[in-house]
Amino acid sequence: MSEQKHDKTAHLAAFSKAFNGNDVAATAALVTEDFVWIFYEGPDSPDGRVLRGAAAACAAVVERSGQLKTPIRFTEAEQYPCGERIFTTYRAVGEFHATGPFDVRAVDIYTFRDGKLASKDTYWKKITD
Repeated sequence: MSEQKHDKTAHLAAFSKAFNGNDVAATAALVTEDFVWIFYEGPDSPDGRVLRGAAAACAAVVERSGQLKTPIRFTEAEQYPCGERIFTTYRAVGEFHATGPFDVRAVDIYTFRDGKLASKDTYWKKITD
């Protein structure tokens, strides 16, 4: 698929809907076979937690939702297309059962390859503890 004909913003919107809705089949259709989500924290030094494939990424969203005392509220979202990537910035506020409230500024770096999403790389910066 040519760069000019591929609407990355629309593709990312479709991915977000499928991914956050735990629609593994729809997510898989939008990502490469070797898709990775490099999560903002976890044991895979130095990356955090590397989730491989659509099913593992969707399962992590469901897992995280089960750990929340209050749903995550996303605000201040902006998108910045840059070649084969889209950078998104946003604020995320919520509360986990185990660790309490959080308020973070975040960046997701989405990388496209051959008209599909190849990776989502997430970074969180704590605003308050």
